[in-house]
Amino acid sequence: MSGSTQIIRQALPIALSIVAVTWLVPLSAAQSAAPPRKDSGRLGPWTVRPTDHFDIYYRRGQESRLNEVAREAERAYLRISMDLEHTLANKVPLILLQTNRDLPQHPGEAYTIVRASGAPDGVDHMMLSLESFSTRVTHELTHQFEFDLIPRPCRVPAWVLEGLADHETGNWISSERSALRASVAAGLIPAVANFATGDRLWGHALFDFIMAEYGTQGARRYVLAACERQTSGAENARDAFDLASTEVSKEFDRAFLRYLRAQFN
Repeated sequence: MSGSTQIIRQALPIALSIVAVTWLVPLSAAQSAAPPRKDSGRLGPWTVRPTDHFDIYYRRGQESRLNEVAREAERAYLRISMDLEHTLANKVPLILLQTNRDLPQHPGEAYTIVRASGAPDGVDHMMLSLESFSTRVTHELTHQFEFDLIPRPCRVPAWVLEGLADHETGNWISSERSALRASVAAGLIPAVANFATGDRLWGHALFDFIMAEYGTQGARRYVLAACERQTSGAENARDAFDLASTEVSKEFDRAFLRYLRAQFN
């Protein structure tokens, strides 16, 4: 970093979620000047608890949940690390907030929280609410692994990033499963090559399929191949996966279709 502007890797979250935030990209001085927002409850000053893979920043008054948070975070880390065959280069700064309402709504609020907590500038931060920690930690931590694994110049489609994060949670929201089941029953299944930015549910199903068909190496290989296709000339995500596998493209599509019909009919 240079100059007088304080830079932190934060901006709009890659997963737009009201219950968890992973911030990245530098803030401008104007953005960081936003006034702080009052948080809920009467909590004490910030302190930090280190674990094997996290530095957990929390407020005095949240200690009763701290052991549970540490266990769940480390459990999620081990699952994702095994699936992607990757370990993060550095510890993750994990900032705990009390309720979903306390989560930042724009970069200026995120900046204020980071500075108040004492977490370091210049790195990606996870902000999670105790109110929804258990349901969001694996999803948001997967994004941390994605940011670390994928070279920064690559722009992997959002459905890849969100689909993998949803897969790593290990479950489906019932309404989302129902929506996918209805699409499969109606024959409204887009080709993998035509997945759009908002096709998170199809991305989730695709990573479920890849892990079932290709094992734990499959997800990592797919994500890296999707990045490599930017320089290789591959035309779509299916062809990108073929760069790292011996499968024929048409058979990949047919196998995915069979999987969808078996799982969502």
